[in-house]
Amino acid sequence: MKKTAFILSLLLAITIIFPFSACSGNKLERTNYQIQVTLDGHTLTGSQTVEYFNDGENVVENLKFNLFANAFRSGAKYSPISAQYMGKAYPNGISYGDMKIDGVFFGEKPLQYQVCGEDLNVLDVKLENQVFPNESVCIRIDFTVNLANVIARTGYNNKTINLANFYPILCAKQDGRFYECVYYANGDPFFSDCADYTVTLTCDENYVVASSGSIESASQLDGMIERTYKIQNARSFAFVLSKNFETITDNSTGIEINYYYYDDKEPLKSLDYAVKSINTFSELFGEYPYKTYSVVQTKFVQGGMEFPALVMISDDLTGLPYGEVIVHETAHQWWQTVVGNNEIEYGFLDEGLAEYSVVLFYEKFAEYGYTRESLIQSSESTYKVFCSVYDKLFGKVNTTMTRSLKDFSSEYEYVNIAYIKPCIMYDTLRKTIGDNRFYKALKRYYENYKFLNATPDDLVGAFEKVGADSNGYFESFFNGKVII
Repeated sequence: MKKTAFILSLLLAITIIFPFSACSGNKLERTNYQIQVTLDGHTLTGSQTVEYFNDGENVVENLKFNLFANAFRSGAKYSPISAQYMGKAYPNGISYGDMKIDGVFFGEKPLQYQVCGEDLNVLDVKLENQVFPNESVCIRIDFTVNLANVIARTGYNNKTINLANFYPILCAKQDGRFYECVYYANGDPFFSDCADYTVTLTCDENYVVASSGSIESASQLDGMIERTYKIQNARSFAFVLSKNFETITDNSTGIEINYYYYDDKEPLKSLDYAVKSINTFSELFGEYPYKTYSVVQTKFVQGGMEFPALVMISDDLTGLPYGEVIVHETAHQWWQTVVGNNEIEYGFLDEGLAEYSVVLFYEKFAEYGYTRESLIQSSESTYKVFCSVYDKLFGKVNTTMTRSLKDFSSEYEYVNIAYIKPCIMYDTLRKTIGDNRFYKALKRYYENYKFLNATPDDLVGAFEKVGADSNGYFESFFNGKVII
């Protein structure tokens, strides 16, 4: 133990004094992250070099980063776990974690910074010099993350360690300003721009590691193993670690599709869902852009969660529901990972398209026992029950789709408005304009906003280009006037 601790300390010292990879100095196309983290027990010690590329129209004097892992600290204003999931998320009692900033540097010169935001959720760094449009700046951030014992996107449990949102991530630009995300319990409270990642993780050699990127190298370090991964044009980077993982792989699509699991009696069927989904959505919407794709069974409070080239699937699910979540999360590779959006303000954009993509999947593969008609009928029934319940509870149900996560009273409300209602919207539209124009519009939307962040107007525009929405069809759904 002492020897391992000494090696870890030495590695950290070397990282701090000599960043593991200096900024390139080359002309950038987008921001570049080079991250090195060491997992020791339930603590991550990290150093990241961020080469920020100003692709906007305004001069930048400060950089702002979301500190999502700080949402798990004691005393946080907002809980990252909703009330209905608290018992499930904390099976061993409430546990806390946090993210500490150990220093920010320009070269070897310390920079001024503050941890601020509505809930101590933002790192604001004062730059040495202004960064003009099409110019870049390189800084280093040293940080420490203490993981909570929680079944969530970030945390450890008795089966896995989920490492999403484990590093300071640049706030996305919206209307020329950095948009500060608040970690609300409902939905997916994230918004980020695409960047290139090189990430090195050092951890116990007994861990099997699922990652967003493709592995570039690996080396042993006295009971530890250091692995380096890369991915380009990604909105974030995530890992899932377990000492219990088994892995199977399919290369038939030309993409390395991996399935990581520890409790699945029919793993080949689960992998097949992923393979079929990648093929189906590539055909319907446009090509999947990454070299690898990992479907990962893990402890998770909800059904699943998407990240670039990696999705988490809850081990609570089995059979057909398990496969359905694999399909939904895979669809998110197109709708959120590639075509991004502000999930705090417009969560229905990606969730609605991912949910309707599930309908399209089962429409193609009748062997699973679902039909388009039965799925839409089920959605309509579920939505009507929701409206009836909320009418009785609140006097009048709010069916507006274009509202912030903070304006939803529960996950039940959010799921009906962000998932189910837009699913009905797309199917009704498809019946009206026909398959040819419907798929043409989705392909246009995917191609035009690939690796960008889209808005509701951008979605409407893609359909208007093919002759849809001449009578304000989308607006009637967005503002809640339509009656289903």
